[in-house]
Amino acid sequence: MRMLKMKITLLIGSLAGGGAERVVCNLANYLADIGHEITILTVSDKQTYKINDNVRHVVLYGESNSKLPHQIINIIRLYRMNRYFRKENVDIYLTFLPKLTSFILAQRRFIKCPIILAERADPGTFCAASEKNQKIFEKYYPHADGYIFQTEDAREYYRTHGINVENSVVIPNAINPEFIRPQYQGKPRNAIVGAGRLTEQKNFSLLINAFAEVSKTYPEYELEIYGEGPLKNDLINEAKVLGIAEKVKFQGYVKNLGDRIQDATLFVLSSNFEGMPNALIEAMALGMPVISTDCPAGGSKFLIKNKKNGLLVPTNDINAMVDAISYILKNSKKAKEMAQLAYNVGDELQFDKVYDKWNEFIFAVCKGEKN
Repeated sequence: MRMLKMKITLLIGSLAGGGAERVVCNLANYLADIGHEITILTVSDKQTYKINDNVRHVVLYGESNSKLPHQIINIIRLYRMNRYFRKENVDIYLTFLPKLTSFILAQRRFIKCPIILAERADPGTFCAASEKNQKIFEKYYPHADGYIFQTEDAREYYRTHGINVENSVVIPNAINPEFIRPQYQGKPRNAIVGAGRLTEQKNFSLLINAFAEVSKTYPEYELEIYGEGPLKNDLINEAKVLGIAEKVKFQGYVKNLGDRIQDATLFVLSSNFEGMPNALIEAMALGMPVISTDCPAGGSKFLIKNKKNGLLVPTNDINAMVDAISYILKNSKKAKEMAQLAYNVGDELQFDKVYDKWNEFIFAVCKGEKN
C-alpha cells in the first residue's frame, strides 16, 4: 500500500503526565518523521512529554498564567475548538480520552473528514461510573469512522453494547525507546516499586496496605511510589496510620524512571482498571519481576502469562497481593526466571513496529477502506 502524506490532527486534553499523553506524543513524533503533517490539539498548555519540532502544537487556551475564571476559560476553549474544526484543512482526526471524544463526535455533522476514536482505558468502567457516561457512550461513540483498541476485551465491550466495530484494529502500546536497554545484572536493592498517577484508578492504597503486611515478615524492604496526583496527601497519611511512613517513599514524577527502578527487586501495578498499562510494559522491558492486578480491559493479562513472566492477582484483593509479593521475595530464583521472560516483551512491542500499524490503519480509514 503506497502511503500518501496526510494532514492529521490528534486531539487530547494536555501533554502532561499520563499514559495516553505519552502515546500521543510518541505517535505524533513518529508520524511526522515519516512525512505526515501532524498537529496536536490540546485543551490545556500543561506539558510533560517532548514533541519534535516538526509537530505543530495548538493550545486552545493555556490556563497556567491566566487569571480568568475557569468557566470563562472553557467558553473560550469551546469557541476556538469549533473554529478549528470549521477552518482547518484536516484529512483525519484521532481523538483520545472521553470528554474530547464526545465533543468532537457531537460536532460530527460539521466535520467532513474521518474521525478515529482511540480507546485508551476500560470502556466498561467509564460507562459504569455514571448514567451520564453511559448516555455519552451510546449517543456519540457509534459515530466514529474507525476505532483503535489496546485490547480485545475493550473491542468486545463496544461490540456487545451495540457499536459496529467492523472497521477497527487492536494495537497494544509500544515500548518507550528509553526503556530498551540491557537487563540489569547486579544485586537488586531491597525496594518494591510502583508508578502512576496518584488517583483512585491506580489504587496505590491496595499496594500500601499489602506492603504493610509484607513488611512484618520482610522489614528490610522499602516501597517507592513514583508519580503525582490528587490522592498524594491521603496516601501519605495512610502510610502513617499503618506505621510504615518511614518505609514508603513518595518520589514524585521523574523523567528518568527507568534509571530509578531498574535495580529494584519488584514492580507492582495495583490498578482497578487500565487500558494497556505503560508502566507495566516498561518494567517488563527492563527485565524486572512484575506483579499486576488482572484488571479490565485486559491489558495486564495480555502482557503477563501468569506464573511464567509475572504474577496476576485479582483486583482489590489485599490477601492475594500480599501472597504474590511474599512469593517473589521468598523465591528469588523463580523471580529471576520470570523477569528474564518478561524482558522479551521488548521484542514484541518494538516502537517502530507498533506505530507503523497505527500509520497503516489511519491511512486505510482516511481513504475509506475497511480494515
